[in-house]
Amino acid sequence: MMNETYVKYLTYVKEYLIRYKGIESPNPLHPFRSRFQHTIRVLHWCQRLAEGMENVDCELLYTAAIFHDIGYRDRDNEHHAERSAQAFHEYAKIQGVDSSFAQKAEQFIACHSDKSLIKKPGAELELVLLLEADLLDEEGAMGIVWDCMTMGNLHASSYAKAYYHIMESSNKKEPNPMLTERAKAVWEEKKGIVSRFTALLEDDLMIGSEYFKI
Repeated sequence: MMNETYVKYLTYVKEYLIRYKGIESPNPLHPFRSRFQHTIRVLHWCQRLAEGMENVDCELLYTAAIFHDIGYRDRDNEHHAERSAQAFHEYAKIQGVDSSFAQKAEQFIACHSDKSLIKKPGAELELVLLLEADLLDEEGAMGIVWDCMTMGNLHASSYAKAYYHIMESSNKKEPNPMLTERAKAVWEEKKGIVSRFTALLEDDLMIGSEYFKI
């Protein structure tokens, strides 16, 4: 059953993103990306990662997740986290949200772009979970679809071009950035999906065959 408070928050975020033209990606290669749908998925990831955990303020975590990208626009998004925090501050003030709660959520929203905070000693668990959830979205199978749709928008002339793009993007080698055990496991699973997919695709495409040099 949906939480009425979160439905209210999400409705406000969606309307805000539409009003300020932040719901769609400004990158012409990524018209399929919706900032609002990303927000919903991050909320779900937060719920999955926090499930069964003790000492997690879920209300704080979920509120920060819902508002973390509200500050997106159709351009100049390098500082969207700060704009998101300000937008939440204004909303919380109007709605009469408890000031200490609002201040903490605002703090998490303002710094969510700095993923190095995941492994910072003393980082609050709710912030860690928010950052992990944000990173987990659009990885794995979704990352492959993203790469393929991007190449389609570039009018890629061969399957091989899509293969090499996936290898450079979704299948690039990088350390596991997660801290909590559940997030670590999900990250490895997602990377494993991409690794297996690209291995099969490489075999299907006969990558390396000298006949393609003819």
